[in-house]
Amino acid sequence: MIAASGLPDPYILILTGFGLLTALVVWLPLALRKLPLSLPIVCIALGAALFSLPQVTLRPLPLLYPEITERFTEFVVIIALMGAGLKIDRVFRWQDWAVTWRLLAVTMPLGILAITAVTAWGMGLPWAIALLLAASLAPTDPVLAADIQVGPPKSEDEDEVRFGLTSEAGLNDGFAFPFVHLAIMLAAATAAGSSKPWLGEWLTYRVLWEVGAGVGAGWLIGRAFGWLTFHVPANQACADR
Repeated sequence: MIAASGLPDPYILILTGFGLLTALVVWLPLALRKLPLSLPIVCIALGAALFSLPQVTLRPLPLLYPEITERFTEFVVIIALMGAGLKIDRVFRWQDWAVTWRLLAVTMPLGILAITAVTAWGMGLPWAIALLLAASLAPTDPVLAADIQVGPPKSEDEDEVRFGLTSEAGLNDGFAFPFVHLAIMLAAATAAGSSKPWLGEWLTYRVLWEVGAGVGAGWLIGRAFGWLTFHVPANQACADR
């Protein structure tokens, strides 16, 4: 379909773009398997090349569209974490997930502490900014680490290292967010010179309540959907017989 201006209909262009993107996501990882590149790097390069064209007037700068950027990044993180979680075949037991707890409770806090110290003392950044940078860099990225995660479900491509990286990548963002909030509250308190007991609020609300409520809600929803997925169809099939 051609518009009156002689250009293709935007709807057709959007469908074509989605089709090319789908093909890129499916086939490009196979082509890049033996190269030191990953799909996100290629997508960033393609995006930079596309928006550098003079015909493309849109400039998708995060500062120009802060709300869209926030919602879009939230959506991408949710999809990435869900993909990491769905790969795991190991049944959830505390002792079987010991490597995950060590990464979350020991390695990641030590990483945040080390990055904060290096950037504050070595680079001269304010402590709040150094902590914010550390809380953003310490968690394992579930997208960039996809090449060293476990394989698809039931593929048995799972050793202790791959399992630890995959399970930690699916959980660490939730455990890193309290440190992000700590950096923001520290910066706000420093800038305003406030004597408000913000540390107690951070510990009770940002850590205990938000993390606890998130874990509890996720567990309940997961159990409910697991029961609906595996229990109800089986009972219905037996009833039909």
